[in-house]
Amino acid sequence: MGRIYLVASFLLLAAVALWRNPAAKAWQAAVSHSKPGQEDLTFWINHNGLDQIDVDGEVGFGDMARVLMRRRSSAAAMRALRDRFVFRDTDVSTLAGFTTPRRYVLAQGRIFNLPVIRPGKAILYRVVEQKPGIVERTVDGQVYTFDVRPLVRLKVNLRDEHGRPSAARVYLTGSDGLGYAPKGTISRFAAEPAEQFFHASGTFEMDLPAGETVIEAVRGPEYEIVRRTVNLSKPVEVTIRLKRWIDMAARGWYSSDAHIHANYTAPTNQDITPEDVRMYTLGEDLNIPNMMVANSSGDIVHDRKFFEGKLSALSRTPYLIYWNEEMRNAGIYGHMCFFQLKKLVEPLYTGFRGSRHADDYPPNYTLAKEARDQGGAVTYAHPGYSPDFNGASMKEMPVDLALGQIDAMDVLSNNPEEVAMLMWYRLLNCGFRPGISAGTDSFTNVADHYVPGGGRVYAHLEGPLRYPDWIEAYKRGRTFASNGPMLFLKVDGKEPGDELRFDKGPRRLEVKVEVKSAIPVDAVELVVNGKPQPLGSTLTIEHSSWIAARVSGPFHRMVLNDAKAFAHTSPVYVYVGGEPIQSAPDARFWVDWIDRLIERTAQRGTFSTEARKREVLELFSKARAIYAKQL
Repeated sequence: MGRIYLVASFLLLAAVALWRNPAAKAWQAAVSHSKPGQEDLTFWINHNGLDQIDVDGEVGFGDMARVLMRRRSSAAAMRALRDRFVFRDTDVSTLAGFTTPRRYVLAQGRIFNLPVIRPGKAILYRVVEQKPGIVERTVDGQVYTFDVRPLVRLKVNLRDEHGRPSAARVYLTGSDGLGYAPKGTISRFAAEPAEQFFHASGTFEMDLPAGETVIEAVRGPEYEIVRRTVNLSKPVEVTIRLKRWIDMAARGWYSSDAHIHANYTAPTNQDITPEDVRMYTLGEDLNIPNMMVANSSGDIVHDRKFFEGKLSALSRTPYLIYWNEEMRNAGIYGHMCFFQLKKLVEPLYTGFRGSRHADDYPPNYTLAKEARDQGGAVTYAHPGYSPDFNGASMKEMPVDLALGQIDAMDVLSNNPEEVAMLMWYRLLNCGFRPGISAGTDSFTNVADHYVPGGGRVYAHLEGPLRYPDWIEAYKRGRTFASNGPMLFLKVDGKEPGDELRFDKGPRRLEVKVEVKSAIPVDAVELVVNGKPQPLGSTLTIEHSSWIAARVSGPFHRMVLNDAKAFAHTSPVYVYVGGEPIQSAPDARFWVDWIDRLIERTAQRGTFSTEARKREVLELFSKARAIYAKQL
């Protein structure tokens, strides 16, 4: 894929609407859709790689779908059935089109899962052929032809752009069209592209069926995907030299995923280790994975044992691993992710009925303040599926932001970025300055889920990478979020998070927007107070404003968690004549929002005492008054 370089000074692109209706209206939970007792077949990760799946007979929808997704040529059709990793319809009949072939390539001596769909049933027949050659077999009343091929050893050396051993994300496709992963690695599926892959470091080896074999390797969005095709007839050794197309660290930009769960979603199968986290951190070239200690549905807290109150001992600059916390309220307030905690903020969860913390107390505000008081940073996670009170999960965010306890918002997350973007704009229009953030909410102990680092936030540092300096840049909003494109903004020489002040207007500002991308983009826009503006080298401002840039593009297989390419900067803030940035219509929106929050909390909240309830409602009213002053 050729690189794309766009500079605003030379491009005038028409603004395009970014809105799309999200397909999903509810939280995308990780559900196996396996038959009872079969969850270990394909749902949970393991460290055994992927060469064969030992099953014979009826399976659940989920396992049939994941077996079929292993075939590389099925990716586009599988993606059409999914919203990210969630299948829209789990009736097995929707998979019938993937089971029509009557001829397959088989690996000698390995189990082949022959897929058959019958009314209401998904069946995987175990087929094993011990001798190479062309054979015919009758299975379930149908005649199949099998091209049985001997196994041949493939050895792959992964090297970085300097020729040193490196980690990478690898797509290994055998001559049978199936995705593979060697022993000791974890086989996964990318949420949006519906493609199987694994992470590896240095050198790996594997026996594969003879014939044309494809090895692809990449290392996060700063690398181009490298593809090598070999014809396996005898043992082959291949060296893959990764191709970095941009070095963001050399420019002072370092990446983070604000929201990663090593282990999550159930009390069992908590199999991801810190060493595994380091593997995918290196394989995705992710500088700061923000790992979550969190509950999922009750009192079980995942990965508490990994919390150290400091960088993990496995951290090596420029890859700094830190276990922090996702604070989760069960329904009313929303979820927050914390950075740089010296101690966990307790309780880690509130409002979970039947748990030790069933009360919707303390409010998120109190817990965010405790995180920030110990030097931490706070972002609101997965803001919502529609830009209104009922469709949003970040219901308490306008309160906590107005009261000074929020640093950022995950505009790029596992929710539609267009939805989060609109709510973020409304907050910025009221004069608040939350920086943009990105968090995938990846559950890395689940095989088919979001890829950590598939969406990330870059922060700009003046010097070398130090974790406290990165946190300070993040809190200042010296950031942009991206799932692929690299986006740079300067306004009169100032970068995101900076401000300009003028005694009076109008002022003509020099604007430079630069996009660099290894994947296609088709729209680059300047955004002023939430509205796209003609993109040129100058911009005239009459009143106080915030200015940001955004870019979008079509889906690409290297966009791992989202339906399209996306990047957005935090704003540069311009103040004219001492006036604040404010908007009465947006302030009214948040006043009405907080009124609904107060009403819902009063009616549905759980509080063990009236004093607790009164404290929370008074807190919300205090924030409401701040917005009301702009009316």
